[in-house]
Amino acid sequence: RIQVLTMDSVRYAGFWRRIAAVTIDAILLSTLMLFGLVAWISLTGEAHAWDSTPMAQAFYGCLLAALVLKILLDAWLGGTPGLHLADCRLADARTGERITAGRSALRTLAIALSVLPLLLGMLWIAWDRHGQSWHDKLANTIVIREDDSLRSLAELSGEAM
Repeated sequence: RIQVLTMDSVRYAGFWRRIAAVTIDAILLSTLMLFGLVAWISLTGEAHAWDSTPMAQAFYGCLLAALVLKILLDAWLGGTPGLHLADCRLADARTGERITAGRSALRTLAIALSVLPLLLGMLWIAWDRHGQSWHDKLANTIVIREDDSLRSLAELSGEAM
């Protein structure tokens, strides 16, 4: 079903809400990676220094797995756990629907463009009228607030459709 977005029907996620989502995701990812590395050491019985080649390989393997998981979560569920805990959803900027895995991969890889020049592409969210970062603009995505407390009773009951 195609749902064309109108300016009055969309509640864009703001800068601080998106920062909260990224922070939640970073904490979850760091925790999972730490447990993964500790489990790997426990299972293999190989305790290496944190700056050794095997530990670097395990770290980069976890990081690659996290990137693939982010791409799939953004495409299938409309966002990462942090985004959902912040009552937000990732959507196509034209239709409001979920994005494809290909667009999710483009958006995820383009995060480097938002981060590398002194985080300017991320800070752009604060000034952009649609709350888009540079990687959102490149992938033509938006982050929408999904907080039910912001909806009218007619919207919640389905009458506003």
